[in-house]
Parts: sequence; C-alpha cells; structure tokens
Amino acid sequence: METSATRSRTVGVLQAVGAYGWWGFVTAIFYDDLIGIDAIDLVAWRVITAMPLVLLLVVINRSWSEFVETLRDWNRMRWLVLSAGLILINWFAFIWAVNTERLVHASLGYYLNPLVAVALSALVLKERLHPVQWLSVGTATIGVTILSCMIGLPWISVVLACSFPLYGLIRKQCPSSATVGLAVEMILLLPLMIVLTIWHANVGRSGFQTGTGVQMMLLPLSGVVTMVPLLGFAAAARRLRLSTVGMLQYIAPTGQLLTAVVFFGESMERVWWITFAFVWIAILLFSCDSFLRSRIRNRAD
Repeated sequence: METSATRSRTVGVLQAVGAYGWWGFVTAIFYDDLIGIDAIDLVAWRVITAMPLVLLLVVINRSWSEFVETLRDWNRMRWLVLSAGLILINWFAFIWAVNTERLVHASLGYYLNPLVAVALSALVLKERLHPVQWLSVGTATIGVTILSCMIGLPWISVVLACSFPLYGLIRKQCPSSATVGLAVEMILLLPLMIVLTIWHANVGRSGFQTGTGVQMMLLPLSGVVTMVPLLGFAAAARRLRLSTVGMLQYIAPTGQLLTAVVFFGESMERVWWITFAFVWIAILLFSCDSFLRSRIRNRAD
C-alpha cells in the first residue's frame, strides 16, 4: 500500500521533471518563437511581466512581513542587489543564445552548473570535496579545455556555467526565503527594465513595434513562462532530497541539447561531441557518488 511519504516523493519527482522539462523544452521554444525581437527587450518584458506574479506569491504565502523586513534590512539587500545582477546576466545570456541559434552553447553551460557550484563551494566556502567529486570536476575541465584549444570556449557557455552557481552562492548568504528574495530582485530590476522598454519604444526597437502579431501576443506571457517552472521547482525541493533534485536537474540541459539539434537544426562539430562526452562522464561520476553517499547516510539514520 502506498504511504503518504511515497506519494509525496512521487509528486515531487513529477514536479521536478515538469520544471526541468519546461526549462529544457518550453522556455527554449518560447523564446525561439520570439526571434527577431531584441534580447534586451525580451529580458525587460520577462522582468516586467513576472513582477506582479511573484508579488502575488508573496501575498499567497503570507510572506508580506518578511518582504517588508527584507527591504528595510541593508545586510540582506546588498546580497540581493548582487543576485539580481547575476540573474539578469543569466537570463540575457540564455535568451541571446536562443535568438542567435546557439542553444547548444547554453546547454553546455547548464551541464557545467553543478560542477562549477561544487568547485566554488571548495574554493570559497572551504568545503571538503570527496575524491570522486574532484575527479568529476577534473574530467569536465578536460572536456572544456579540449573545446577551448580547438575552437575556443563560447562566452555563452562560460556565463551560464558561472552566473547561476554564483547566484546560488550569494543567495546562500541572504536569509530571506526564495519567494521573497525573488520578489525583491524583480523590484530592484524593474526600474531599469522600464527605462530600457521606453527607450526601445522611442527608437523604434520595441518588440511591439518590430514583432509579428503572434510575437506581440507572446510577449506578455514571458512572466508566466518564467514563473511556472520556478513554482514547480520550489514545490519539488520541499518534497525531495537535495541529491534527488540535483540528479534530476540534468533534464534541463539535455532537453535544450535535443531541442537545439533535433528541432532547431543546430550543427555540432566533432569537438563538441568530444567535450559533451567528457562532461557526461563527469556528471555520471558526480551523480553516482551523490546517490551512493545519500544511501549510506539514510541507512545510518
């Protein structure tokens, strides 16, 4: 008979798969349909349309007092200013990758995310890494080095590989909840995004001026496309172990890679396949090590 804990884990896995699948397929296809609109304009509308949705979440979660307290706390705000800048860079790099048909480059960056995060935890937080973790980081580094020597490492891959782990590292320093932190980040970015939108309109580069009829209908949906996977991820994170969430996260870059090659027809030179092979081996080592250590800890408990 299925227990409530088992049902909760099953729901959590479905939520995580849905969130990562959304990031891997839906988000990529959504922004591909907006090709031709300036990437800066797309990021601006992503922030502007996500703002009311994230504030609604603050109200629903009854986190308004925490939200106000965060705005008044300079110690929290200084971290959130930095994290807002990093999430802005991350979003711009991804949208630029889709708009310029470089989704393969974005996929590599997201595959490297957890490995960069592990390296940062060792270098910055002085956390001890297990030998297998060092081996996985080293294996991925070999693959990236081969790519760099052969054709150069794309800046999109570097930015996406580094920006989100740095974002996570900075958010770790801020005690505010995920929803409140995101709401404050959107508020911090909102004035700049409004200015950019007005400027684009004045010079005739707004998405509502250059886009097709379908694109003009899609633009206001940017906030929904942004928030749906975030909600699914947040819900899954509450139900699942961190190690489970960590292993499921590779659905997103895998989806991006499949979307890029199968649906968008992006070509991959042989060196790219070699690099991905090293990265996939590194991920396999990292995931197996995390899974086995999680099983050992559970038995000990």
